[in-house]
Amino acid sequence: MRLRDTASTLAPVLRKGLGDALLPQRCIVCGRFGAALHEECLDALPVADPPRCPRCWLPTASQPREARRRDGACSRCAADPLPFEGLRTPYRFVGKARRAVIEAKFRGVSALLDPLGRASARVVPRWWRLDAVVPVPLHGARRRKRGFDQARLLAATVADELDVPLRDGLLRRARATGAQTSLGIDRRRRNMAGAFEVRAAPPPSILLVDDVATTGATLGAAARALLDAGAERVYALAVARED
Repeated sequence: MRLRDTASTLAPVLRKGLGDALLPQRCIVCGRFGAALHEECLDALPVADPPRCPRCWLPTASQPREARRRDGACSRCAADPLPFEGLRTPYRFVGKARRAVIEAKFRGVSALLDPLGRASARVVPRWWRLDAVVPVPLHGARRRKRGFDQARLLAATVADELDVPLRDGLLRRARATGAQTSLGIDRRRRNMAGAFEVRAAPPPSILLVDDVATTGATLGAAARALLDAGAERVYALAVARED
């Protein structure tokens, strides 16, 4: 890469980081200055409490007991399981948790990502034996426009908290995909099919990290690419689950 290209790529990141350092930060929960999100305020965010399907992490309390499998999986996963072994999120994508993700993702308040990443790492089950943490990558054009990749920053914190190697760059967004907000489950899955490629031999057990899980289509497509490339097990982690 030429020096000019390198400078143009780094400039938005440097400007954002300088802004985070110079602007006074006010906690989105308590309103006090000193941090974008205080550690003690994490408990005030809307928690994704069980009972939930261990694979897709949708709540199952409202499902009839006969619709759930003995292992607690929901009827949807019993009929059409997602490619990953399980999903966990500390929060529901509502209220202050939703605001935190949106502020970080679209308004550049990247200081929120470190506490959210630490909270996410705490809900990873101990029995998930992991060899690597892999972020779900943005497409290059979107990353350059935004100035950073929120999943990459989250994954770095998660990897540090879990003491598991970060394999940034193992997974690449092979093509840009349109916004999925207005799409249903089937159309989201078709939209994401073939969207990722694996750039090296993957380790046996991988933890995928993203900011929000909605239908699981994006995480599922990323997991499928890793499994097709030789991974044995893929697990998924996000900050929040849209129920």
